[in-house]
Amino acid sequence: AYAQSLLPKAISLVVPNAAGGSNDVMARAVAMRLPSVLGTSVVVENRAGAGGNVGSAFVAKSAPRDGSTWLVTINSTQTINPSLYKSTGFDPLADFEPVAGIAVVQHVFLVPKTLPVNNLAELIELARRESGKLSYGSAGNGTFSHLLMEMLKMSQGVQITHVPYKGVAPALTDLVAGNVQVLISTIPACLQFIKSGQVKALAVPSLQRAPALPQTPLANEVVPGLVGELWVAMYAPKGVPRDMIEQMRQAVAKVQALPDMEAFFQAQGASAMKAGPAELLAATKEEFARWAPIIKASGRRVD
Repeated sequence: AYAQSLLPKAISLVVPNAAGGSNDVMARAVAMRLPSVLGTSVVVENRAGAGGNVGSAFVAKSAPRDGSTWLVTINSTQTINPSLYKSTGFDPLADFEPVAGIAVVQHVFLVPKTLPVNNLAELIELARRESGKLSYGSAGNGTFSHLLMEMLKMSQGVQITHVPYKGVAPALTDLVAGNVQVLISTIPACLQFIKSGQVKALAVPSLQRAPALPQTPLANEVVPGLVGELWVAMYAPKGVPRDMIEQMRQAVAKVQALPDMEAFFQAQGASAMKAGPAELLAATKEEFARWAPIIKASGRRVD
């Protein structure tokens, strides 16, 4: 099977987010297992900045079209950033070929262990009493951790100051230290902090409870409509041959089906996103249509 491989012997997965975040965690889990399927070496290259725009633009404009470079990104970069930023440096539809879904990841509202709230309703009440005094961290402008908090602020009429970071990992560090009072994080990135008691989990913005946090209630129960899930997927720069894309799609599907990968997803509070190029393209378009009017209504714009 290795001899029949069309792909180069050295492959790079570009992650347009900082190390330690959910996108990075999922990319590294895939990268660890792809060599046994493809017979190639696979490395992860982090190119963080501008909510994922820097790394995505690099792959779109500068990466070779020989199957050696692939983008592993999240739906917020591909489907939210084009509406949020004046210029992203890439076109999510014209500059990329969708390859395969990797994982669907749930989020959770977090506060430091020292903040005197134990659920989402108490956090909202505290934000009303201390209007403008609380701050929330995010993984960057246009990420779900940013927009879900903006949805909460708009729906509840509260003022909480936004502090964007270059990825969820540095935001978590400042949350633990108490430098920011709220953070919406993907569960894989913060699970160890919850289990160690360094932060408190208040609510999960999904339609179903998180398997990794079964006792944590849904945000939707307190604020109807406060729902948003992140998915991680692989794209190729436009121009990569179709047969290479198909080989990588099959390889990702094989990795997802490995017993240890299934166990990894479950432990991380994630699930496999089983989508090929057509399904991923449809999901990309659907998410773009969903978030564009929300961003417009919020008045948010990043130059």
